[in-house]
Amino acid sequence: MNVKVIVLEDSKIIAKVLVNKIYAQTDIEVDVAYDFASAKSLVEKNSYLFAITDLHLPDSTPNEIVDYFINENKIPVIAMTSSEDEKLKSEIWQNRLIDYVIKSRSESIDYIVHLVNRLIKNKDHVALVVDDSKIYQKEISNTLNRQLINTIIANDGAEAMKIIRANQDITVVITDFEMPNVNGLELVLALRRTYRKYELPIIGVSTQKENAIEFLKYGVNDFIRKPFFKEELQTRVNNTLDAIENVKKLNDFANTDFLTGVANRKFFYSNAGDYFIKSKITNEPFALAMFDIDHFKKINDTYGHDIGDEVIKLLAKTIKDNIKGQDIVARFGGEEFCVLLKNIES
Repeated sequence: MNVKVIVLEDSKIIAKVLVNKIYAQTDIEVDVAYDFASAKSLVEKNSYLFAITDLHLPDSTPNEIVDYFINENKIPVIAMTSSEDEKLKSEIWQNRLIDYVIKSRSESIDYIVHLVNRLIKNKDHVALVVDDSKIYQKEISNTLNRQLINTIIANDGAEAMKIIRANQDITVVITDFEMPNVNGLELVLALRRTYRKYELPIIGVSTQKENAIEFLKYGVNDFIRKPFFKEELQTRVNNTLDAIENVKKLNDFANTDFLTGVANRKFFYSNAGDYFIKSKITNEPFALAMFDIDHFKKINDTYGHDIGDEVIKLLAKTIKDNIKGQDIVARFGGEEFCVLLKNIES
């Protein structure tokens, strides 16, 4: 299903710049309205993931716009405003907007486009909120939900470990320090035995600033002191997700063959080496195969290197489609491939 958003802005210049940048950097479909009446007409005919709207329009009031999108149509809002009034900021957060930007700042358009990208990615993230305080559970969950991040609640570290073992969809953990049974630091230490920072980011929270030192020393990606501003929480979570996604991209680039998308030789040696050591201890059966394409040079000479590349890509895809998720297929170079089949019956 295509993702669709609506932009409501009476300045055609600002609207055009914003929409062009969204189209240049995302695959999102955008509808534009230059007045509130036109926006209403579009909302009646379309479904939108969220709205990007100016709060000061000639044919409406800020509260009227917010009420229409959020309360009447359940469409989350990114607000654009020319005011830096603290009272307005407070009203914005009380109305549970996704975020707001000050239009007069030159960076605002770029920030909105970045946020749009972030929100689309956030739909695939699940946060585990670990806190024994019902108040903070609700506050953190509501803030993350407003960023389109799904949430699961745990009351302490012991419950969190059970949830993580049973739910492979969790992509970020936000944990308090002081909790009964298993506290936040013990949870972090347990998780870091299995997950590296870019594999499962953790954000620590605490009322005591000295707990930040232990949290940061032993594996959290970031720390927030209670009580916190909701804006700070959402910004730190989004920044953390940005950072770990960038690290994953770099790792994928370093470990993936650029032509076929399967693993490269470097990754194979590293992963297979660790697996061989483990399999000796567990006596897990496996199979290893290495092969190449017969007479591949003749294919290149007869049909050209572009066709040769297509043959290599097709072979890689065929292998990848016929192995288990835990198995490894790697391109060793040219037309040479190696396959490791883990935990198989002889």
